[in-house]
Amino acid sequence: MKKTSSKLSRELAWIIGIKLVLLLIIWKAFIAPYRVAVDADSVAGKVLNPAQSSQQLEKNNAR
Repeated sequence: MKKTSSKLSRELAWIIGIKLVLLLIIWKAFIAPYRVAVDADSVAGKVLNPAQSSQQLEKNNAR
């Protein structure tokens, strides 16, 4: 029984390792290249006046 447990552990470790590598590849290919530029003034404007920013979003969505 100990031998099958060791084999199962080894197979699970390989599967998890392969999944991690695939997730890293997907992240590098599709997520990492797209950065969002955020500056302090725009964040402060949205935090201090959320009603105006939501109105601006409505205007942009209406187009």
